Amino acid sequence: MEKNTDIYETPHAKMFIEDGILHFYYKEINTMDLEVARQCVSDRMSFTKNQAYPCLVDVIKLKNFTKEARDYFASDGNVGITANAILTSSTVTKMMANFYITVNKPHNPTLMFTDKQKALEWLKQFK
Repeated sequence: MEKNTDIYETPHAKMFIEDGILHFYYKEINTMDLEVARQCVSDRMSFTKNQAYPCLVDVIKLKNFTKEARDYFASDGNVGITANAILTSSTVTKMMANFYITVNKPHNPTLMFTDKQKALEWLKQFK
């Protein structure tokens, strides 16, 4: 199984691949707008060399998403992602994740988790 635990860091995120799953941890971002969203996807595609992976997405440090960013992540921004497990902790990030899943309806399997191990277990089926 592929193991690439080298951490790739950008101004907006840290990411690495472990056991065939992309781990994507957002840094503190006050407002995720379309420009930042596009940059994050571009950075991810560069890091993964355009290969598709299931993705653990840690949104714990995000403060706010614009509608344009949510729409982008639910469609074109999901290219190269076979499934998303969104990791949340606070009431605010849970509400953002639920809103994204139910309103924006991402084009790939997407669930919200508060337990990282359960999220990784769920993602294994999409490798």
